[in-house]
Amino acid sequence: MMLPEAFNVRQVGRYKFFIWFVLILTLVFVLQNEWRKVNAKAEDVALKLTINSLYESASSLRQSWELNNRPDHMEIDGVDLHFTKLGWPLIEQNNNLDCYQLWRILTPVNISAPYVSLLYTKEARTVTSESCIYQISTGKWLELFYENETIKFNDFVAIK
Repeated sequence: MMLPEAFNVRQVGRYKFFIWFVLILTLVFVLQNEWRKVNAKAEDVALKLTINSLYESASSLRQSWELNNRPDHMEIDGVDLHFTKLGWPLIEQNNNLDCYQLWRILTPVNISAPYVSLLYTKEARTVTSESCIYQISTGKWLELFYENETIKFNDFVAIK
């Protein structure tokens, strides 16, 4: 008679192990899903903070332009910086935007360039519409462009 009781005890142990295994597996999947949501929001916030930082740097350079009696150009960190008619910083090389130098000048010194890749585009609609597009993370992009002599920043998501 001892044999069936031992069998039942082992069977109950297996059921308990299976239930714990399923609960832990479910918890892992739920936490992984929540982590993805938190990570996506963190990337969105990081992108917005990057845009704010770039805009603050551009504003600071514009103020410096005003305080220095609106010069045609200034040299900053060995880079020849020009300005739009409204005083926004503009760096060009061969009559095209120098996206690398713009990023370098507008990004605070203590922050390394977080962009993954960099594109330069010239829009087909107008000859003068140029923009620098920086890939900040997978699928998240930041565009720097000029409109009505004012620097603009735009963030967008591009999924391949």
